[in-house]
Amino acid sequence: MKKTPFFIVFFLMAAYSFAAELPGRSIFITGTAEQSAHRTFFMTSFIAEALAMDLHISDCSCEAKFTFTFHVQRHADEYDPSINYIILISLVDNETQAEIVSFGWPFAELEDMYEHNRFVFYTAAALIPGLIIAEEVEPVVVLVPVRDDRWQNQRFFIRASIDYPIAFYVLQPTGLRGGGQSLIGPDPDHGPLFQRLDHLIMPRPGLTVGLEWLFHNRWSIEGVFQGNFGDLSTLTFFNMGLGVRLMHVFRTTNFMIQPYGAFAMPLTVSSDFIEFPPYAAGGGIQIGVRGPGNGVFFIDSNLMVTLGEVYRRNPYVPTTPYPRRIHYRHFVFGLGIGYKFPPFGQR
Repeated sequence: MKKTPFFIVFFLMAAYSFAAELPGRSIFITGTAEQSAHRTFFMTSFIAEALAMDLHISDCSCEAKFTFTFHVQRHADEYDPSINYIILISLVDNETQAEIVSFGWPFAELEDMYEHNRFVFYTAAALIPGLIIAEEVEPVVVLVPVRDDRWQNQRFFIRASIDYPIAFYVLQPTGLRGGGQSLIGPDPDHGPLFQRLDHLIMPRPGLTVGLEWLFHNRWSIEGVFQGNFGDLSTLTFFNMGLGVRLMHVFRTTNFMIQPYGAFAMPLTVSSDFIEFPPYAAGGGIQIGVRGPGNGVFFIDSNLMVTLGEVYRRNPYVPTTPYPRRIHYRHFVFGLGIGYKFPPFGQR
Protein backbone atom coordinates (compact mmCIF):
# COMPACT_ATOMS: atom_id res chain seq x y z
CA MET A 1 0.00 0.00 0.00
CA LYS A 2 2.86 2.38 0.69
CA LYS A 3 3.92 2.03 -2.90
CA THR A 4 0.61 3.38 -4.20
CA PRO A 5 1.59 7.10 -4.20
CA PHE A 6 4.77 6.21 -6.07
CA PHE A 7 2.83 4.38 -8.78
CA ILE A 8 0.31 7.21 -9.04
CA VAL A 9 3.08 9.80 -9.48
CA PHE A 10 4.87 7.57 -11.98
CA PHE A 11 1.64 7.02 -13.91
CA LEU A 12 0.87 10.75 -14.05
CA MET A 13 4.39 11.59 -15.19
CA ALA A 14 4.28 8.89 -17.86
CA ALA A 15 0.86 9.99 -19.01
CA TYR A 16 1.97 13.62 -19.25
CA SER A 17 5.11 12.65 -21.12
CA PHE A 18 3.13 10.47 -23.50
CA ALA A 19 0.62 13.25 -24.13
CA ALA A 20 3.39 15.72 -24.85
CA GLU A 21 4.94 13.32 -27.33
CA LEU A 22 1.68 12.42 -29.09
CA PRO A 23 2.08 12.98 -32.84
CA GLY A 24 -1.32 14.66 -32.83
CA ARG A 25 0.04 17.34 -30.51
CA SER A 26 3.07 18.22 -32.63
CA ILE A 27 3.10 21.36 -34.76
CA PHE A 28 5.50 23.06 -37.16
CA ILE A 29 5.27 26.86 -37.18
CA THR A 30 6.44 28.83 -40.20
CA GLY A 31 5.69 32.20 -41.69
CA THR A 32 6.67 34.98 -44.05
CA ALA A 33 6.19 38.73 -44.13
CA GLU A 34 7.01 41.63 -46.38
CA GLN A 35 8.80 43.24 -43.42
CA SER A 36 11.32 41.25 -41.39
CA ALA A 37 10.19 42.90 -38.14
CA HIS A 38 6.68 41.54 -38.71
CA ARG A 39 7.94 38.00 -39.23
CA THR A 40 10.11 38.11 -36.10
CA PHE A 41 7.27 39.48 -33.98
CA PHE A 42 4.66 36.92 -35.02
CA MET A 43 7.06 33.98 -35.05
CA THR A 44 8.13 34.70 -31.47
CA SER A 45 4.57 35.26 -30.32
CA PHE A 46 3.10 32.13 -31.91
CA ILE A 47 5.89 29.89 -30.59
CA ALA A 48 5.22 31.24 -27.09
CA GLU A 49 1.49 30.57 -27.45
CA ALA A 50 2.15 27.01 -28.69
CA LEU A 51 4.39 26.27 -25.70
CA ALA A 52 1.75 27.67 -23.36
CA MET A 53 -0.71 25.16 -24.83
CA ASP A 54 1.72 22.23 -24.25
CA LEU A 55 2.15 21.66 -27.97
CA HIS A 56 5.30 19.96 -29.18
CA ILE A 57 7.07 22.27 -31.67
CA SER A 58 8.82 20.37 -34.45
CA ASP A 59 11.79 21.58 -36.44
CA CYS A 60 10.26 20.60 -39.78
CA SER A 61 6.86 19.74 -41.18
CA CYS A 62 7.93 16.14 -41.82
CA GLU A 63 8.09 15.54 -38.06
CA ALA A 64 4.83 17.28 -37.17
CA LYS A 65 1.19 16.35 -37.40
CA PHE A 66 0.18 19.93 -38.24
CA THR A 67 1.73 22.95 -39.92
CA PHE A 68 0.74 26.42 -38.76
CA THR A 69 1.51 29.00 -41.48
CA PHE A 70 1.19 32.76 -41.53
CA HIS A 71 1.92 35.51 -44.04
CA VAL A 72 1.83 39.25 -43.34
CA GLN A 73 1.20 41.59 -46.26
CA ARG A 74 0.03 45.09 -47.06
CA HIS A 75 -3.74 45.40 -47.16
CA ALA A 76 -6.31 48.11 -47.84
CA ASP A 77 -9.79 47.95 -46.36
CA GLU A 78 -12.35 50.06 -48.20
CA TYR A 79 -14.48 50.25 -45.04
CA ASP A 80 -11.64 51.09 -42.64
CA PRO A 81 -8.90 53.34 -44.08
CA SER A 82 -6.75 52.88 -40.94
CA ILE A 83 -6.02 49.25 -41.91
CA ASN A 84 -2.55 48.84 -43.40
CA TYR A 85 -1.78 45.11 -43.09
CA ILE A 86 -3.35 41.70 -42.84
CA ILE A 87 -2.00 38.44 -41.44
CA LEU A 88 -3.19 35.32 -43.28
CA ILE A 89 -3.38 32.18 -41.14
CA SER A 90 -3.76 28.55 -42.13
CA LEU A 91 -3.54 25.20 -40.33
CA VAL A 92 -2.68 22.15 -42.47
CA ASP A 93 -2.89 18.46 -41.58
CA ASN A 94 0.48 17.19 -42.82
CA GLU A 95 -0.76 13.63 -43.21
CA THR A 96 -3.59 14.46 -45.61
CA GLN A 97 -2.36 17.89 -46.77
CA ALA A 98 -5.86 19.16 -46.03
CA GLU A 99 -6.20 22.80 -45.01
CA ILE A 100 -8.23 22.64 -41.81
CA VAL A 101 -8.72 26.35 -41.34
CA SER A 102 -7.77 29.49 -43.20
CA PHE A 103 -8.57 33.08 -42.28
CA GLY A 104 -7.16 36.58 -42.14
CA TRP A 105 -6.86 39.23 -39.45
CA PRO A 106 -6.44 42.86 -40.58
CA PHE A 107 -4.61 45.39 -38.42
CA ALA A 108 -3.32 48.95 -38.58
CA GLU A 109 0.05 48.72 -36.80
CA LEU A 110 2.10 45.94 -35.26
CA GLU A 111 1.44 47.20 -31.73
CA ASP A 112 -2.27 46.52 -32.22
CA MET A 113 -1.62 42.78 -32.33
CA TYR A 114 -0.28 42.44 -28.79
CA GLU A 115 -3.81 41.95 -27.48
CA HIS A 116 -4.97 39.78 -30.40
CA ASN A 117 -2.12 37.34 -31.03
CA ARG A 118 -3.33 34.75 -28.51
CA PHE A 119 -6.83 34.81 -29.92
CA VAL A 120 -5.55 34.51 -33.51
CA PHE A 121 -3.36 31.51 -32.67
CA TYR A 122 -5.99 29.77 -30.53
CA THR A 123 -8.62 30.24 -33.25
CA ALA A 124 -6.58 28.01 -35.55
CA ALA A 125 -5.05 25.68 -32.95
CA ALA A 126 -8.42 24.97 -31.31
CA LEU A 127 -9.13 22.54 -34.15
CA ILE A 128 -6.22 20.28 -33.18
CA PRO A 129 -7.83 17.09 -31.78
CA GLY A 130 -7.54 16.60 -28.03
CA LEU A 131 -6.32 20.12 -27.34
CA ILE A 132 -7.51 21.68 -24.09
CA ILE A 133 -8.03 25.43 -24.33
CA ALA A 134 -7.71 27.65 -21.29
CA GLU A 135 -11.09 28.70 -19.92
CA GLU A 136 -10.49 32.42 -20.37
CA VAL A 137 -9.98 32.02 -24.12
CA GLU A 138 -13.00 31.89 -26.41
CA PRO A 139 -12.01 29.81 -29.42
CA VAL A 140 -15.43 30.02 -31.10
CA VAL A 141 -15.48 32.70 -33.77
CA VAL A 142 -17.16 33.34 -37.08
CA LEU A 143 -14.36 33.46 -39.62
CA VAL A 144 -14.59 35.78 -42.59
CA PRO A 145 -12.60 34.38 -45.55
CA VAL A 146 -9.97 36.82 -46.77
CA ARG A 147 -8.59 36.56 -50.29
CA ASP A 148 -4.87 36.17 -50.80
CA ASP A 149 -4.01 39.38 -52.64
CA ARG A 150 -0.23 39.19 -52.42
CA TRP A 151 -0.06 39.35 -56.20
CA GLN A 152 -1.62 42.82 -56.04
CA ASN A 153 0.66 44.12 -53.28
CA GLN A 154 4.21 43.32 -54.31
CA ARG A 155 6.57 46.20 -53.59
CA PHE A 156 8.41 45.85 -56.94
CA PHE A 157 7.55 44.42 -60.35
CA ILE A 158 9.74 43.81 -63.36
CA ARG A 159 7.61 44.08 -66.51
CA ALA A 160 8.03 43.07 -70.13
CA SER A 161 5.51 43.42 -72.94
CA ILE A 162 5.11 43.06 -76.67
CA ASP A 163 3.61 46.25 -78.08
CA TYR A 164 1.83 47.38 -81.21
CA PRO A 165 1.80 51.18 -81.15
CA ILE A 166 0.36 53.03 -84.14
CA ALA A 167 1.89 56.45 -84.87
CA PHE A 168 -0.32 59.14 -86.40
CA TYR A 169 1.23 62.13 -88.18
CA VAL A 170 -1.47 64.74 -88.72
CA LEU A 171 -0.52 67.01 -91.65
CA GLN A 172 -0.34 70.71 -90.85
CA PRO A 173 -1.03 73.37 -93.53
CA THR A 174 2.07 75.47 -92.78
CA GLY A 175 3.72 76.46 -96.12
CA LEU A 176 1.50 74.21 -98.24
CA ARG A 177 -0.75 75.15 -101.13
CA GLY A 178 -3.95 73.69 -102.49
CA GLY A 179 -5.96 74.04 -99.33
CA GLY A 180 -2.96 73.36 -97.15
CA GLN A 181 -2.29 69.86 -98.49
CA SER A 182 0.08 70.21 -101.45
CA LEU A 183 3.75 70.77 -102.21
CA ILE A 184 4.63 73.01 -105.12
CA GLY A 185 7.48 73.05 -107.66
CA PRO A 186 8.17 75.45 -110.55
CA ASP A 187 7.99 74.09 -114.09
CA PRO A 188 8.92 76.67 -116.75
CA ASP A 189 7.00 74.83 -119.48
CA HIS A 190 3.79 73.78 -117.80
CA GLY A 191 3.46 76.05 -114.81
CA PRO A 192 3.55 75.00 -111.15
CA LEU A 193 3.45 71.33 -110.22
CA PHE A 194 1.53 70.18 -107.16
CA GLN A 195 2.19 67.11 -105.04
CA ARG A 196 -0.73 66.30 -102.76
CA LEU A 197 0.11 65.11 -99.25
CA ASP A 198 -1.93 63.29 -96.67
CA HIS A 199 -1.75 62.26 -93.03
CA LEU A 200 0.64 59.42 -92.18
CA ILE A 201 -0.29 56.32 -90.20
CA MET A 202 2.61 54.05 -89.22
CA PRO A 203 2.24 50.84 -87.18
CA ARG A 204 5.43 50.32 -85.16
CA PRO A 205 5.62 46.92 -83.39
CA GLY A 206 8.12 46.75 -80.55
CA LEU A 207 8.66 45.92 -76.91
CA THR A 208 8.78 47.54 -73.47
CA VAL A 209 10.70 46.57 -70.35
CA GLY A 210 10.59 48.36 -67.02
CA LEU A 211 10.54 48.40 -63.23
CA GLU A 212 7.50 49.34 -61.15
CA TRP A 213 7.68 50.44 -57.50
CA LEU A 214 4.60 50.39 -55.27
CA PHE A 215 5.60 53.25 -52.97
CA HIS A 216 2.11 53.63 -51.48
CA ASN A 217 -0.82 51.28 -51.07
CA ARG A 218 -2.64 53.07 -53.89
CA TRP A 219 0.20 54.52 -55.95
CA SER A 220 3.11 53.17 -57.95
CA ILE A 221 5.71 54.64 -60.27
CA GLU A 222 7.16 52.83 -63.26
CA GLY A 223 10.24 53.52 -65.35
CA VAL A 224 10.29 51.97 -68.83
CA PHE A 225 12.58 51.50 -71.81
CA GLN A 226 10.77 51.20 -75.14
CA GLY A 227 11.92 50.12 -78.55
CA ASN A 228 10.02 49.80 -81.83
CA PHE A 229 10.58 49.67 -85.56
CA GLY A 230 10.39 53.06 -87.25
CA ASP A 231 10.02 51.76 -90.81
CA LEU A 232 7.59 48.87 -90.88
CA SER A 233 8.15 48.13 -94.57
CA THR A 234 11.87 47.42 -94.19
CA LEU A 235 12.30 47.04 -90.40
CA THR A 236 15.65 48.77 -90.82
CA PHE A 237 15.32 51.48 -88.21
CA PHE A 238 14.75 50.95 -84.50
CA ASN A 239 13.37 53.79 -82.38
CA MET A 240 14.26 53.87 -78.69
CA GLY A 241 12.94 55.92 -75.81
CA LEU A 242 12.63 56.26 -72.03
CA GLY A 243 9.48 56.90 -70.07
CA VAL A 244 8.02 57.24 -66.60
CA ARG A 245 4.47 56.52 -65.46
CA LEU A 246 2.61 57.49 -62.31
CA MET A 247 -0.03 54.81 -61.72
CA HIS A 248 -3.05 54.73 -59.43
CA VAL A 249 -3.91 51.24 -58.18
CA PHE A 250 -7.46 49.89 -57.96
CA ARG A 251 -7.93 46.31 -56.73
CA THR A 252 -10.86 43.94 -57.14
CA THR A 253 -11.05 40.24 -56.35
CA ASN A 254 -9.81 39.20 -59.79
CA PHE A 255 -8.33 42.32 -61.38
CA MET A 256 -5.74 45.00 -60.74
CA ILE A 257 -6.64 48.18 -62.64
CA GLN A 258 -4.04 50.93 -62.99
CA PRO A 259 -4.86 54.16 -64.84
CA TYR A 260 -1.76 56.29 -65.27
CA GLY A 261 -0.23 59.48 -66.53
CA ALA A 262 2.91 59.14 -68.60
CA PHE A 263 5.90 61.18 -69.74
CA ALA A 264 8.33 60.00 -72.43
CA MET A 265 11.55 61.09 -74.09
CA PRO A 266 12.77 59.62 -77.41
CA LEU A 267 16.43 58.62 -77.61
CA THR A 268 16.58 58.08 -81.37
CA VAL A 269 14.37 59.17 -84.30
CA SER A 270 14.32 58.37 -87.99
CA SER A 271 16.57 60.43 -90.28
CA ASP A 272 13.43 61.34 -92.27
CA PHE A 273 12.69 63.93 -89.61
CA ILE A 274 14.57 67.23 -89.42
CA GLU A 275 13.30 67.98 -85.94
CA PHE A 276 11.45 65.87 -83.42
CA PRO A 277 10.38 67.43 -80.09
CA PRO A 278 12.23 65.84 -77.15
CA TYR A 279 9.19 65.15 -74.96
CA ALA A 280 5.78 63.50 -75.09
CA ALA A 281 3.00 63.24 -72.51
CA GLY A 282 -0.20 61.28 -72.20
CA GLY A 283 -1.82 58.51 -70.25
CA GLY A 284 -3.29 55.06 -70.36
CA ILE A 285 -4.68 52.16 -68.40
CA GLN A 286 -3.25 48.79 -67.45
CA ILE A 287 -5.50 45.87 -66.49
CA GLY A 288 -3.96 42.78 -64.91
CA VAL A 289 -4.96 39.34 -63.63
CA ARG A 290 -3.04 36.98 -61.39
CA GLY A 291 -0.25 34.91 -62.89
CA PRO A 292 2.13 32.29 -61.47
CA GLY A 293 4.52 33.25 -58.68
CA ASN A 294 2.41 36.25 -57.65
CA GLY A 295 3.05 37.74 -61.06
CA VAL A 296 0.53 39.59 -63.23
CA PHE A 297 -0.57 39.09 -66.84
CA PHE A 298 -1.72 42.44 -68.21
CA ILE A 299 -2.94 44.38 -71.21
CA ASP A 300 -1.92 48.01 -71.59
CA SER A 301 -3.42 50.72 -73.78
CA ASN A 302 -2.22 54.31 -73.91
CA LEU A 303 -2.19 57.53 -75.89
CA MET A 304 0.95 59.69 -76.09
CA VAL A 305 1.09 63.15 -77.68
CA THR A 306 4.37 64.77 -78.76
CA LEU A 307 4.76 68.22 -77.23
CA GLY A 308 5.34 70.30 -80.35
CA GLU A 309 5.30 69.96 -84.12
CA VAL A 310 7.29 67.34 -85.98
CA TYR A 311 9.22 68.47 -89.06
CA ARG A 312 9.82 66.03 -91.89
CA ARG A 313 12.08 66.46 -94.91
CA ASN A 314 10.33 67.01 -98.21
CA PRO A 315 10.76 63.65 -100.03
CA TYR A 316 9.70 65.15 -103.40
CA VAL A 317 12.42 67.80 -103.75
CA PRO A 318 13.36 67.00 -107.40
CA THR A 319 9.86 67.85 -108.69
CA THR A 320 8.10 69.81 -105.95
CA PRO A 321 10.78 71.24 -103.68
CA TYR A 322 8.69 73.78 -101.78
CA PRO A 323 8.41 73.91 -98.86
CA ARG A 324 11.60 72.14 -97.82
CA ARG A 325 10.07 70.77 -94.64
CA ILE A 326 6.61 69.44 -93.86
CA HIS A 327 4.86 70.07 -90.53
CA TYR A 328 2.97 67.39 -88.61
CA ARG A 329 1.34 66.94 -85.25
CA HIS A 330 2.33 63.56 -83.83
CA PHE A 331 0.56 61.19 -81.45
CA VAL A 332 0.76 57.46 -80.78
CA PHE A 333 -1.96 55.03 -79.76
CA GLY A 334 -0.37 52.00 -78.12
CA LEU A 335 -1.60 48.54 -77.23
CA GLY A 336 0.51 45.91 -75.47
CA ILE A 337 0.27 42.58 -73.72
CA GLY A 338 2.80 41.37 -71.18
CA TYR A 339 3.74 39.94 -67.81
CA LYS A 340 5.23 41.46 -64.69
CA PHE A 341 6.72 39.57 -61.77
CA PRO A 342 8.20 40.37 -58.34
CA PRO A 343 12.02 40.41 -58.31
CA PHE A 344 14.47 39.78 -55.46
CA GLY A 345 12.67 36.62 -54.31
CA GLN A 346 9.53 38.50 -53.28
CA ARG A 347 6.44 36.34 -52.91
